[in-house]
Amino acid sequence: MSCTYKVLLVDDDPRVLEMLADIFSEQYSTLLAASGAESVDLVNAHDDIGVVVMDIKMAGMDGITAARNIRQIRPDTPIIFHTGYPGDYEESHIDENEKPFDYIEKGNSIGRLKRSVGNALASYSVGRDVRQLQQHAEAAHGIIGRSPAMMEIFRLIQRVGASNAKVMILGETGTGKELVARAIHDQSSRSGKRIAIFNCNHKSPDLVQSELFGHIKGAFTDAIADRVGIFEYADQGTLFLDEIGDLDFQTQAKLLRAVETGEYSRLGESEVHISKIRVICATNRDLEAMTSSGHFREDLYYRLKGIQIRLPALRDRREDIPLLVERFIDRFTIEQDLPPKFVDPEALRLLVAYDWPGNVRQLLDTVETLLVLTESDIIMVDDVQKCLRLGACDPFARPKSLTAQMKEYRRKLIIEALCATENNVAEAARMLEVDKSNLRKWCLELKIPLR
Repeated sequence: MSCTYKVLLVDDDPRVLEMLADIFSEQYSTLLAASGAESVDLVNAHDDIGVVVMDIKMAGMDGITAARNIRQIRPDTPIIFHTGYPGDYEESHIDENEKPFDYIEKGNSIGRLKRSVGNALASYSVGRDVRQLQQHAEAAHGIIGRSPAMMEIFRLIQRVGASNAKVMILGETGTGKELVARAIHDQSSRSGKRIAIFNCNHKSPDLVQSELFGHIKGAFTDAIADRVGIFEYADQGTLFLDEIGDLDFQTQAKLLRAVETGEYSRLGESEVHISKIRVICATNRDLEAMTSSGHFREDLYYRLKGIQIRLPALRDRREDIPLLVERFIDRFTIEQDLPPKFVDPEALRLLVAYDWPGNVRQLLDTVETLLVLTESDIIMVDDVQKCLRLGACDPFARPKSLTAQMKEYRRKLIIEALCATENNVAEAARMLEVDKSNLRKWCLELKIPLR
């Protein structure tokens, strides 16, 4: 077995360091440090260290101090404390303050240490890949977010992109379904091929079928020349069908055949063509309810359903709003050569508090409007109120039941704790001073995604 990332072994006892090197060098690429200071220097010099196995009681800089310095350089690198003096460094105290990946006493625990190193490397690898995808998705596709809900979306994009499975993206209007479809295509083996985007809410079945499958001259009244359809144009690539719930029943039957077999015919001809295209679809409607009521073909629904990705509404990830506002201001400032503006904290609080029925798309339009229309260099509360056509009241003061307010506040506190601990449930539970099992139950009830 090979691993991309290195294992840094730190111990001031040469015999222990040699033993650890013998144990891990067969399976991993290792780096050795005989002191805390040396371990910090190695982390500074190498950006491919995936885990640090750290002795605690060492001459000079001890393991606790070295771990703190390493976290300043590489905050995401897991650290496993491997100590022979548990009495001097209590596990509970270290767990609370230093938050290591694991804490293992020296002695007869080599098996546990090996498992812990393997788990730490796997966790680091997945986390780093997701963070890189998050950065790429923002730069390439404009998908912005660091909340637990969005990090879970990035993980799904990474996993789904590597497969050839059909995908159904669910979510309200304006949540970024097309952006996610493009990111999935970009992560797939088809990224070098075309991606075709088609919105299904056309009125005419002939027009829809012509767009999808093509037509020959004379197939219908306005067919004055042969036309290539999307299934041919994007063969070997990806087809994104947006608002699939609006597709007419006649076209649904023809789409079912194309999805099942890859076979289709242009309008007006009998010749059968084959397309090896990956289908991703999206909707803001309840397709399952539509199949039950007879408004959507059940067989097509189950063919398209595949892996479902449900995008969160912006009101369900309010912690991303300040970042979104910042990015949108930067974007419009550059694109439209507008003077930069600062958002007053109270104005930002108002933006975070608003429910955004149009989601990210509405926030984008709002930020652009504020930048263009606000005359001063600072966007104030009244500017936001005018833009959103709100009254002068604080939206936090809108009447809500006590139960609803408590639920909303609990959700906010849990999300903040998960963000602060990088979605570590155990650490978040300690921060909130609650039982870990209760926290998991609340996350399920409040629809807060976990790793």
